[in-house]
Amino acid sequence: MKRRTVLAGVLPFLQGTRWLDRLLLVNQGEIVQKRFVGIAGGETTEIVVVDDDGTTVSSEHKGLLGQSPEEISPADATSLRETYDAIQFHVTVNHHSSSLELFSRTGTVDYRTSRALYSGTAVGDHISFQTSLLNGDTIISLSCLASDRESLQRRCRVGIDDPTGE
Repeated sequence: MKRRTVLAGVLPFLQGTRWLDRLLLVNQGEIVQKRFVGIAGGETTEIVVVDDDGTTVSSEHKGLLGQSPEEISPADATSLRETYDAIQFHVTVNHHSSSLELFSRTGTVDYRTSRALYSGTAVGDHISFQTSLLNGDTIISLSCLASDRESLQRRCRVGIDDPTGE
């Protein structure tokens, strides 16, 4: 058998398992940090950082975000879009170990997410979630949101309206 024939059969399978992972398997973990950043002129500014040590808000945005920097309203996001070329919301997740170690992620991973998911979650929350097929480092939906690992399920009711909304 020629090497090209073997590669032609193996490569699509390996690519398919990566997509199967993202389609079928639910990632689970604890949110350990939330970040909200603005990008202007190629430079990134951390507007808000929330972690176990507390909440840090950029001094130039304390007036706008001082009351609730963990929950960014659509109006505040619109206001900040006038200052920056782009704004991005990030959550860092410490993945729970899984019985399907072959496909599941492990360790701590920084994900991009929507404003609604950023605002609807808190550091210390445990989440089940799906990532984008095209960008595995982007959370596109939550399957479950719980205050502790024992209560976390693969699927449950999540009280976040329009989780993909910017």
